Amino acid sequence: MANIVLGIGTSHTPMLALPVELWPSYARADESNPELAYPPHGRVMSYQEALTSASPELRSKYQGAAAFPAQAEACQRALDELSKSLRGVNPDITVIITDDQDEWFFDDNMPALAVYWGDSAPLIPRRPPPRARDPEVAAAIVRGYGDVPMDVPVASRFGRFLIEYLIEHEFDVAHLRHVKQPYGGSVARRYPTRQGELDYVRETPPHEQGLPHGVAFIVKRLFANEPGMILPVFQNTCYPPNRPTPRRCFGVGQAIAAAVREWSEPATVAIIGSGGLSHFVVDEELDRGLLGALERKDAAALCSLPRQRLYSAASEALNWVALGGAMQATSLTMELLAYVPVYRTPAATGGGWAFARWQ
Repeated sequence: MANIVLGIGTSHTPMLALPVELWPSYARADESNPELAYPPHGRVMSYQEALTSASPELRSKYQGAAAFPAQAEACQRALDELSKSLRGVNPDITVIITDDQDEWFFDDNMPALAVYWGDSAPLIPRRPPPRARDPEVAAAIVRGYGDVPMDVPVASRFGRFLIEYLIEHEFDVAHLRHVKQPYGGSVARRYPTRQGELDYVRETPPHEQGLPHGVAFIVKRLFANEPGMILPVFQNTCYPPNRPTPRRCFGVGQAIAAAVREWSEPATVAIIGSGGLSHFVVDEELDRGLLGALERKDAAALCSLPRQRLYSAASEALNWVALGGAMQATSLTMELLAYVPVYRTPAATGGGWAFARWQ
């Protein structure tokens, strides 16, 4: 029987790959980000609209660049601890629960739940955009999602077992074993606005695309480019209309843990939730409520996260909900290594970066 020996939750923001002196330059891009969804209603607003409507209390959260060095240090210290834990356990299989953003899934095929179970998966170092606003920032970001080309080993046999287990337990799961190259497509952002729905479609030109960012970050930063066997599990947290509910994500995590327990081969398994928490706008109330529920193993609270606060990238909190489902029936306990709410601008743009382990 396989055994879950470690759980990890981690943010994977591009900021974690940037030297802190580049944080202010990265923050300037928020002024043109069309996907700023504001709590508590989840409606998207432009940067200028948010800036003029923000309360003095919210604007005061921004302390300027002087706060960045201590925040960056806290994040990196936590990541070092997570990497040490993962490599110290050296699990036979690492299940990585994450989401895809314009990488492997587009509007021509956007499954709510998918498992990759090829024998290996390519990690292809990314190229900075040819007309990047800040080439130094762009180059650092792409390095953070993998700078060494490799074929990452995949726990293919357990992957097939998990897919069949999920189907047997009423989860309609997509599967994939390889990715056609080159690859690209479009994804409409159907987020709520004051006028109805956001009319914005992001186009990704065809290109060589390896592991999506939520998996590649784990390979690069936590495995230090020496990964063991992984199994990528994708939830469509971001893109309406088929985003899974918090309850469904919690159930996915429970089912993954149950499949591990029923896997007949002796194996140690780590489960990682990659992404989140709130961004591109900080929502400390959402983040702190989620982290508290995870610490308490409060299934009811995790299953009832308010969906209107889970639009845009804040939806990656659902990867932590699935992780909570996987940890629910284990004897592992959560240790929150750091929660670092980073306000990049007076419009409360930024993110709640979080790092935790179950052991």
